[in-house]
Amino acid sequence: MAESISPFPPSQGAPKNKQRLGELLIEAGLVTQTQVDMGLREQKKRGGLIGDILVQLGFVAPEVVADFLARDAEAKVVNVNRVVIDKEILQLIPFEIAKRFRAVPLSRDNGALIVALADPLNVVAIDTLQQFTGLSIEVVTAPERDILNCLEMHHSIGGTVEETIDKVLDQEPEDTRTVLAELAQNISVSENDAPVIRLVDQIIARAVQNRASDIHFEPEEKTMRIRTRIDGVLYQDVLVPRSMQSPVSARLKIMANLDVAEQRVPQDGRSTVYVGRREINLRVSSLPTSHGENIVVRILAPGSQVLTSQSAGLAAEDIQLFREAVHRPYGVILVTGPTGSGKSTTLYAVLKEVSSMRVSTFTLEDPIEYRMPLIRQTQIKEDVGLTFSTGLRALLRQDPDIILVGETRDTETAELMVRAALTGHLVFSTLHTNDAAGAIPRLVDMGVEPYLLPASLIGVLGQRLVRSICVRCKEPLKDPEQTFQELKLEPPAGLPVQLWRGAGCAECKGSGYKGRKGIFELMMLDERFHEPIVRRASAQEYFRLAREKGMRTMFEDGLRKVVQGVTTLEELMEATRLA
Repeated sequence: MAESISPFPPSQGAPKNKQRLGELLIEAGLVTQTQVDMGLREQKKRGGLIGDILVQLGFVAPEVVADFLARDAEAKVVNVNRVVIDKEILQLIPFEIAKRFRAVPLSRDNGALIVALADPLNVVAIDTLQQFTGLSIEVVTAPERDILNCLEMHHSIGGTVEETIDKVLDQEPEDTRTVLAELAQNISVSENDAPVIRLVDQIIARAVQNRASDIHFEPEEKTMRIRTRIDGVLYQDVLVPRSMQSPVSARLKIMANLDVAEQRVPQDGRSTVYVGRREINLRVSSLPTSHGENIVVRILAPGSQVLTSQSAGLAAEDIQLFREAVHRPYGVILVTGPTGSGKSTTLYAVLKEVSSMRVSTFTLEDPIEYRMPLIRQTQIKEDVGLTFSTGLRALLRQDPDIILVGETRDTETAELMVRAALTGHLVFSTLHTNDAAGAIPRLVDMGVEPYLLPASLIGVLGQRLVRSICVRCKEPLKDPEQTFQELKLEPPAGLPVQLWRGAGCAECKGSGYKGRKGIFELMMLDERFHEPIVRRASAQEYFRLAREKGMRTMFEDGLRKVVQGVTTLEELMEATRLA
């Protein structure tokens, strides 16, 4: 079923002057006159719309351009990546025409075709689509990047995974081995001649479309089980016959430049693929098991939209405190939590707010998950000696103002990070601890001298991720007060006592959840922490000091999100290990 869309009629009249959008963006403080002038020079060279060129140059986000165009055209902005489009609707406009006009048909409503256009003021496109389909066109808008990605996602990979499996099974084993051998030797192979290649591509594309973070290829006695992790939970995708295990594993290892012949030791590699027009980075890990190699593919999308502090789920009062901290001229700010708790995403949101033309910002990452303008990002390569510590030493000679260290893994990195803060740099990093208070003892255990921390450490943000209730099937629960009483929990003060759940629908695949939000605790250091740090106090003492100053724990923050309808009580209990 397609996402519900409120259609708006297309704007009449000729498109506005091409400089108008640039002027609006300048007035909003989103770009500078110098950036617009550079965009106009590029426009004279290669043509195109000024909005698209500013996006390509990295000066402004595509969502911002789409929003400004939508205001002029009085059209609604939609996220086409989240719209479920029926095949019959998609076929109303041929791929070449849709691509030429940057148009995606979304749904029909009483004889009108709702179409997402990158340029909602393109009267020629609207007239052409009306004549071609014989339907009146109601226009919504979306970023050009998302429209092209949506088109190629739906058109480039035809058929289903199950159909491709049948093709592979029909293929002679010798043919499959020949294809893989040629791939290993970098010989070009037609996709029609290699169903196993198409199968792996389809599995990856489907996982990306379903917002999966990982794909597990798990060998068993008679089958290979493929599961995808969505919103932190593993779901079965498809079962592949045992005879296809070796070809699929070989294809994945070839993509990641691993040794296909070596199956006795673990291997790790990386690959970059395109799903539609979207660049996807893959981290591929193989591990020998009793039934063959288990392969896990981590999906990273460098082009993904970076969140803001507010959209990540930080409470208003915590946002204010955190913003004051990140705008200090020097110091260390840490984000803590277990693996997969969204630490890197939070730091990217912070960098988005603090980076500007006035400061020099560098990052050390493993891997680079998001590409960001105005920031020099360095990929850690331990095999050639570029570790976090050696990279940080080099960065300090690059005249940085702000440094992001992707992860504090060892003593040398921790010491360098603290000393960089003491010499006038603002440093962000992540640390693996269970809560905010545990960060200080962890740094001391890593070898950082306690007397250095009071003058350098500004604050610690602890976080977890909880699944969000699906907004399409969200419904209230009866007797929430009784539930709180049975669990012996005190409802958060100042908020109505209400509990919600997702009933399950096609949008959330029956789970009742879609997407994830963070739950946080923010510990800001002050002079009261100095003496306990120097005498190497335990985490409990730092926790007590933070609570005295009003720190809300992750569980308390989560409880507020529960009664606000963001997540469920069961999800919160599981995430904070209180179930």
